[in-house]
Amino acid sequence: MKDLKQKVDELFQDKKMSVYEASKILQVSEFDILNLKDENEFKLVSGDKFLEIIEDLGSWGEVVFIKNTPEFIIEIKLKIDTPKQARGFYNFNGNSGFLGGHLKEDAIANIGFVSTKFMGFLGHSLHFYDKNNNSIFKIFVSRDEKMQLNKTQEEKFFRLKNRF
Repeated sequence: MKDLKQKVDELFQDKKMSVYEASKILQVSEFDILNLKDENEFKLVSGDKFLEIIEDLGSWGEVVFIKNTPEFIIEIKLKIDTPKQARGFYNFNGNSGFLGGHLKEDAIANIGFVSTKFMGFLGHSLHFYDKNNNSIFKIFVSRDEKMQLNKTQEEKFFRLKNRF
């Protein structure tokens, strides 16, 4: 029987295969698939870098915040504000156009720097994982109306990735 890496490699011969689709086909998590990729496509850092990373994201301008549920992939363009810490939570202020809400301080166990293709387009994102490597949310480098990556954000993504 083929091992998971071999199955993943075969699926990704289709240049339009996405990590999300492959995870559904193989009935494994997106993390399981990404974890088989090399560091150019997936670099994992400790969740204790959360504040450093989220503060950097505040300088990127409008990014794409994604939350997957089994029935709905929620995509919101917004600016990330540095959260305030209080009572065991990171509190995002929720000002107009900014991310609002409360994230448990110990929720983020790992953070993945991801560079993969979706529908043939290369994209860059940060995936924030819990202790079981389930995705809590994702932040993507934004695109313009012609589907071109924001070059400034792309440069900031690689600069941040290379810090770790």
